Amino acid sequence: MLTKKTSRPADIPADLGGKLRARRVALGLTLEAVAKKARVTTGFVSQVERNITSPSLLSLTALAEALDAHITEFFDTPPKPDQTSRVEMREIYASPGGGFEFERLSTTFPGSTLNGLLVHHPPGFVIEEMVHDGEEFYYVINGALTLVVDGVRTVLGAGDSIHFDSMRPHSVLNETGRTVTVLIVNTMALFGEEREDKQHD
Repeated sequence: MLTKKTSRPADIPADLGGKLRARRVALGLTLEAVAKKARVTTGFVSQVERNITSPSLLSLTALAEALDAHITEFFDTPPKPDQTSRVEMREIYASPGGGFEFERLSTTFPGSTLNGLLVHHPPGFVIEEMVHDGEEFYYVINGALTLVVDGVRTVLGAGDSIHFDSMRPHSVLNETGRTVTVLIVNTMALFGEEREDKQHD
């Protein structure tokens, strides 16, 4: 992979948790209600609201949907790329909360369902166990990443991959002392255009 200068053109809110909490309170929902709808733990929602834990794009998407909102209401997502993604042209975005960095690889069009991301997980980063519709594919480019799917722990090294139904409880951990780069492809609507494409299909 070519070395690129990291940039963060997305407007990452300093108080992402506060924005989520304000939305929840405005809707009159409890932490438990949001957690149940998002299929995560109450403790995780509480930590995100207090900016203790940085949510992944998937978990933030699930939280936003539980709050009858879209992820784009809480931070500026990367613009829709062309169908061809050139490494020297891609920008590296900070995740909401700044827990990891990612590059958007895929575009959208009427009928498309896949989202491709190149994600850089820093040492110690954890994605809370969650369940959601769709499917996921991980391919580790460098480093080692631990996934727990249905309670089964799997360590993926460079060149290893895993593909599973997202309705199975799963979590992701970087238990190493270095940043792990992984290609992730999933079918969960992340950036807003997916909804627009379906509406115009």
